[in-house]
Amino acid sequence: MTKAIVCSVICGMAAGYFFLPDWFINISGNLLVVGLCVLLFFVGLDIGREGTVAENFKKAGWRVLVFPFAIIIGTYAGSLVAGLLLPSLGIRDAMAVGSGFGWYTLAPVMLAEYSTSVSAVSFMHNVMRELFGILLIPIIAKKIGFIETVSLPGAAAMDVCLPVVEKATRGDIAVYSFISGVVLSIAVPVLVGLVAGV
Repeated sequence: MTKAIVCSVICGMAAGYFFLPDWFINISGNLLVVGLCVLLFFVGLDIGREGTVAENFKKAGWRVLVFPFAIIIGTYAGSLVAGLLLPSLGIRDAMAVGSGFGWYTLAPVMLAEYSTSVSAVSFMHNVMRELFGILLIPIIAKKIGFIETVSLPGAAAMDVCLPVVEKATRGDIAVYSFISGVVLSIAVPVLVGLVAGV
């Protein structure tokens, strides 16, 4: 699946650069939303056909909330280290970048009024987090464990990366992935605002 995703991205980049007219690029955002909804519909269909969604929610209980908060703590620990190792960025800026948790359309926009350079770093960081999530989820699932895959994409665990998690793991892990993504998506505007003061 990872190979198919990478090939699709490369083909899309080539088509966008060489072939597609401007009018198609202008409507591509709407097509992306429709495509994502169709993709998530089929993921939900697959999970629903297993017939264990309610059972998985009951089994997970409140413990499911431990994972997004562990991801937040881990992300901030990494951001702190990055801030110490990159003095040109600094600790506060690194923490602001980390607060995006992979949501590359919201966090950079919020950070633009704080600092345009931090906003640019945030965009790149969040795009790379989602991209590396797509690429590494199958490897992490195979070599380390299923639940660890949820942390890689951050907020994208509930949408773009959910099919990858579901395919590489099990239906119950997809439940953890979805809830983790929802909590992190809620946290982004709050934590970016608190850290950057915007």
